[in-house]
Amino acid sequence: MTGTRTVRTRPRNGLAIGDVLTAALLSELCAPSPEFWLVTGWVTDIPVIDNSIRQFDAVLGPDSRSTLSLSEVFALLTQHGTHLYVAVRQDPHNLSFVDRLRRSCASDRLHVYSSSELHEKIMIGWTWVLKGSMNFTWNGTQLNEEALDFEVDPANAARQRLEVRTRWIGAHS
Repeated sequence: MTGTRTVRTRPRNGLAIGDVLTAALLSELCAPSPEFWLVTGWVTDIPVIDNSIRQFDAVLGPDSRSTLSLSEVFALLTQHGTHLYVAVRQDPHNLSFVDRLRRSCASDRLHVYSSSELHEKIMIGWTWVLKGSMNFTWNGTQLNEEALDFEVDPANAARQRLEVRTRWIGAHS
């Protein structure tokens, strides 16, 4: 199955990317990807799964927190075998998120890269890609007007992984 959905967020009309991001990350927790990528200029440890009414207990377990942050979801993924690749802009803003990942993720499954010129924004699972103008920050998910394409297409996800892998790891990996 393949399909693309473009989401344009606008604070004035109440459309938010949160539901798409939550669904994508829950799909990862149901069937963790062997390899998962986040490439973004700026990132903060935003809340990404609201389980306050316990609607996701079947996936998260009955002892889960009521709200999971991005780093907590990434930690769970690495604990379930996913190799997590995170590329961020070299900026003090991103340091606390990267430090939190280093403390919480399985160290042999976390790979962090940085560049002072990084501006791309993409999240890649095994079968899907979320790509567009949004940084993975509170402003990006809650305030700014953004445009994102969410595409479920295993072949495109593989192409996107190859492109970011070539850039960040090298051509011979």
